[in-house]
Amino acid sequence: MDTVRRKFSDDIKDQFLFHDCTVTGINASEDMVIRLDTQGGFTNLNQITLIKPEIVRQDEHIVGSSWLYEELYRVNDGYEVHVFLSGAAGMQELIVRCGDIVVEER
Repeated sequence: MDTVRRKFSDDIKDQFLFHDCTVTGINASEDMVIRLDTQGGFTNLNQITLIKPEIVRQDEHIVGSSWLYEELYRVNDGYEVHVFLSGAAGMQELIVRCGDIVVEER
């Protein structure tokens, strides 16, 4: 896949920080919605919506895992999100390409 790297909006970069949050739910249909328990984290933003997702990799035991690290790339007209998590089943990984990202407190 040919990729074109573009600048991120400061809004997305500043909001996409979920270290030590726990994934409480993930629902993928037309959009992918990731819900977080932010008690152990450094944010109050507890819902991530990935618009028009294309799942590249989704390990089996993401729900219940702690968010360790994320990498966010600007690709073509959207984003590619890499998330590394840790839980009872060990290290987990989620990679999704999407058209846009909405982060909010719900």
